Formats: sequence, C-alpha cells, structure tokens
Amino acid sequence: MHTQPDLDPLLGFSPYRLLTEPDAVHQRMRREAPVRLVREESGFTYWLISRYAEARQALREPSLSNDPRRLGHAVDMDNAYSPMANNDPPHHTRLRKLVSHGFTRRRIEALTPRAAAVTDDLLDAIAPTGRADLIADLAFPLPVLVICELLGVPTQDREAFRTWAARTLSTTAGPRTREERSRRLRAYFTRLVAAKRAVVRPGLAPDEQPDLLSALVVAQERQSVLTDDELIGLAVLLLVAGHETTTNLIGNGLLTLLLHPDQLRLLRDDPSLLPSAVEELLRYEGSAGQSSLRVAVDDVRIGETLIPRGSVVNIGLSLANRDPKAFQDSDTLDIRREPHPHLAFGHGIHYCLGAPLARMLAATALGALLGRLSGLALAARPDELRWRRISILCGLTALPVSFDPVRPETSGT
Repeated sequence: MHTQPDLDPLLGFSPYRLLTEPDAVHQRMRREAPVRLVREESGFTYWLISRYAEARQALREPSLSNDPRRLGHAVDMDNAYSPMANNDPPHHTRLRKLVSHGFTRRRIEALTPRAAAVTDDLLDAIAPTGRADLIADLAFPLPVLVICELLGVPTQDREAFRTWAARTLSTTAGPRTREERSRRLRAYFTRLVAAKRAVVRPGLAPDEQPDLLSALVVAQERQSVLTDDELIGLAVLLLVAGHETTTNLIGNGLLTLLLHPDQLRLLRDDPSLLPSAVEELLRYEGSAGQSSLRVAVDDVRIGETLIPRGSVVNIGLSLANRDPKAFQDSDTLDIRREPHPHLAFGHGIHYCLGAPLARMLAATALGALLGRLSGLALAARPDELRWRRISILCGLTALPVSFDPVRPETSGT
C-alpha cells in the first residue's frame, strides 16, 4: 500500500476551517490524494476522504461501520445519542423503517403552513426595527418550534423548549451540565410518550396519527420491536440533531447569500429559484462538513487506496461537494445549478431522514425573509462573525443584519 504523508495540522480539515478559510482548505486538499492518512495535533489519526466519487463509495460501504462504540475513546461520545444514526444493519434498518412510517412526505407537507405562520410571527417582531440577529430571531427559533409541532410537544411547553435548546446547544457548558440537560430532556420525553400512549388511537395507521410521537407509539405497539429507550432516543435525535442542522443551514445559507449579492438579487427577483437555491447552499456552504466517523471492520479499498481493518475513516462531505470532477465551476455559488447530486445529507442507508424537513424550513425562511425585508445587508464585517462548533457541525453564533424598516401596519402577509 502506498504510504501517504500526514496532513499539515495547520491546514487540518474541519467544518470550522471550511467555513472560515475555504479557499486555503480546498486548494490544499485538491493537491493531495483523494484518500489519505491524517494526523491531528492531538495525535488522533484517521483516513480522510476528500473527493466525490470516493466519498459516495464510502458512504455506501458496508465494511465501514457507523457504530461509535467501535471507536473506543477516539472521539467525544456526547453526540452518540441516537440509536438509529449510530448503528449498523440490521438494527439500523429496523429503527429506520419504524421511523419512516411516521416521518412521511405527507406529514412534512402538512407542516408547511405552520412553518410559514411561525416564520411570519418571527419576522413581524423584527420588521419594524430595521436591525436583527437572524440566528436568535429566525434561524434558531423556527426549527425548534416546528419540530415541537412535528413531535406533538404541547403548545404550553414550546416556549420553554426555546430556552432549553439555547442552553443545551451552548458550547460553554461543561460535560456534566450537558449530561444533566440531556437527562432532563429524556425524562421529559419519557413523560410525554406515556401521555401519548394513554390517548393514542391504535386504529389509525402511523401516518394518520396527529404527530410523530403518536405514530411511533402505534408502530411500537403494533410491531413490538421498538423499546421505550429506543423510542425516547429517536425523539431526542429528531429534536436535537434536526434543530442544530437546520439552524445552521438557514444561518450559514443566509450569510452565503449576503456575501454573494448577485445571487441574493437573483433569488429575490425570481422566487421560483428557491428549491434550487436551497440545494446549492447545501452543496456550497458546508456547515456539516463531514460525516460521522466510521470504522473499517475489514480491510476495504476506497478508490485506489486500501484502508486497513480497524482504521477510523472521516468522509469529507463538503470537500466532496466542491470536487471539480463532480461539479462544474465547483467553487462558484450558482443558485440555478442543475442537477444537485450533492452529499450534504449523506448517501446510502444513512441518508438523512430529516432532509425534507430541513429543505422545507430553509425554503420557507429564505422565501419569507427576501419577500418581506428589502435592503437586507450584513451589519458586521465577515471576520467579526463568530462560530459555534458542536461535533461535526459548525454554525454562526449570531448573524447581525440591517434592512429597511417596515411599518407595523404593512408587515405580514
């Protein structure tokens, strides 16, 4: 096997570096082999996959395990909260099939009017002011409120969830604090599931249930293959992972458009481009810069490189999404780009189940924002922006903007 040099740690790969120094990272990676051994400053060593064809192959490779227990102490396990995202077949297949019964396109489409109403309410609050933080005022609250609707969290608890989410996703909290907040969240969902079980209508099919938790309860009772612990874990996954990733997509996507005023103007002039704009932002902006780490359970050849059994593998999704061999003018943001075979939501059996929800929320937020607020501009220098890093994700802590104030009597739709 060809021995490859270690990557200079100063140009290491991470979502944070991709978002703050994209040119340096992409240029360096393109000079290197598509599959290469990387040693971080901490001493942690893994195989980095940085090209589209190899990344797509790796995402479908059954010899690369997605179970974090195989990683031992190599990674922070705080984010291994999902019984579905962090498992391999057949366990993963069973759980995903159960969740898919309730997480249907029909259910997401039914949420769209509610997402639009929440977005309008949030914009009503800022429209008269002419200034806002689009993370705190839009990108952060919108997903948590809509996901609460999806799960069936009672209305009286939803504002409390906004506060909880802000605290839970804080990077300043220590491990003990995060563990305690996670414990409280699981306890809350345990009580909520018990309440759903007491009133659920078992005669209705899962996709006819009023909310996703009720659908999961019915699926559990009908098939008897979903434990209470797994059900609670799925609820936590949908709230925590779905919220963080969608907040980052909206926030980082808005920043990307603000830094590309020609594309922002094009989208404002032609709202029919919203679906393709969301796909291009997913490809281009890179907040989920990598997949969850995999472990090679056997020797496996990815592209032309043999990865030995027991190796840790890091699939660089954002790097693959800028591969010039897969995307023409790959470093250019083009909201009219078609088609969109990007890997932002992964590929294969671990393709993100919440992708339709994230797409819907991003399109709703962008469409309402550009339709209602004129003169939108970044109210800070790009180098003044700060980033929140959680595991493989990276998002803005704040996105200050200015715009033309809208008199209260003319705001809304």
